[in-house]
Formats: sequence, structure tokens, C-alpha cells
Amino acid sequence: MFIALQEVDSYSTHPVSMSVLLLEAFYGGSHKQLVDLLQENDNGCVSFTLPAKKWHWRARTSALYFMQAIPASNSYRTLFTSSVLNLAELIALRPDLAPLKKVLYFHENQLIYPVRKSQERDFQYGYNQILSCLVADVVAFNSSFNMESFLSSISSFVKTMPDHRPKDLEQLIRPKCCVLYFPICFHDVTRSVLASLTTAFKGSLFH
Repeated sequence: MFIALQEVDSYSTHPVSMSVLLLEAFYGGSHKQLVDLLQENDNGCVSFTLPAKKWHWRARTSALYFMQAIPASNSYRTLFTSSVLNLAELIALRPDLAPLKKVLYFHENQLIYPVRKSQERDFQYGYNQILSCLVADVVAFNSSFNMESFLSSISSFVKTMPDHRPKDLEQLIRPKCCVLYFPICFHDVTRSVLASLTTAFKGSLFH
């Protein structure tokens, strides 16, 4: 069962229009912290999440789950998700979400994620992230290293395909990319300062 920080059966009568759709296929660690921070500082967000376990299955199957979990609504304006979700699959399954501003956030990328041997790298996870980038309107990374390592690895990654390799994917994706450092909540920072920082982070994504 999904975890909804904003109860689905209550937002239909909520006085604030739910314009930001937050999706997290791996609701734990930094993924959870970011969703919670955005949710706490913007009552126009509604979130749908899956527990942080069985990561490989979340990456493979969460799009099908969210297809059924997300109710249709005319109020959504922005879709925000981490790169665990295959965004291309979700948009294909739910074409009503295609017109939204689609923001993809990379906590980590599967093109360089450490594995003991290169032969052990599952091609599908990196491939899914590339597809998600192509569908997204904004692709945000938590560091310059994360962004550049992903973009610069696309060419060598697709060369592992046996034939009919796509070309110029980096050139298609790079213009959408930006670095948005992960927002951190310090307990000794006043609430107003934290709200200002969060507003700046959201403004870069949602407007």
C-alpha cells in the first residue's frame, strides 16, 4: 500500500489546490527527507510513495503501481519524482500526466553506481534513467559531479548495446539539466530562513 502524506480521501475537500504531484518509489533516506521537506513547506503538494525496500523491484515496477495509485485530477501542474521511477513508463501508462511540468531529481545515477565488476551492472537501470531524462522537462542533480558523470557516461553506456545504438543522447538531455544541491534542515536555523531556502529550491523546479 502506498504512503500518502496527504490523505487521498481528504484532498478533494482541501481548501488548497493540489498542484504539485510528488512521487517517490523509494521512500527512505535522502529520498524521504526531500519529499517530506517539500511537503512540509508547500501545502499545495500531494505525495504518493512506496516503502524503501526491494530497490530493484521499485525501479522495475513502480510505474505500474503509480499508474493505479494516482487519481485523475485537473489541478496538477507539476510532477516531481526521483530517478528511481521510470518516468517514461509512467507517462506512457498515464498520458493525462504528460502535459505536466515533469521534474526528475537524481540522488544518484546508475551509469556510474559502484559495482564489483562492470559485467555485473544491470543495463536496464541506467537505460531507464536515460529514458526518464528524455521524457522529463527538467533534470536536476544533487551535485555537479553527479550531473557530469551521468552525462559523460551516456555515450560509453549505450556502446554496450550490440547494435542500432542511439546517437547524441547527451546533447538531447544536457539542455534540461541543472544542479540543485540537496536542501539540509539545520535545527539551529530559524524556521523563516529554512522556509526561504526551501522556497528557493522549489522555485527552481516548479516555476
